[in-house]
Amino acid sequence: MLADLEEHHPNHGYTIERVIELLYMDFIDKLRNGDNTEAMNTILLILDSEE
Repeated sequence: MLADLEEHHPNHGYTIERVIELLYMDFIDKLRNGDNTEAMNTILLILDSEE
């Protein structure tokens, strides 16, 4: 993903850590607004099945 971005936007400055941070922040914001309830339910089901 970052390699593709680099082709079109050299020196973009994004790192894997920054992309994960942005995705996490977006997930939390949506969860707070009630937009990610299904995602949260899926995550909990996956974690529950791994036990």
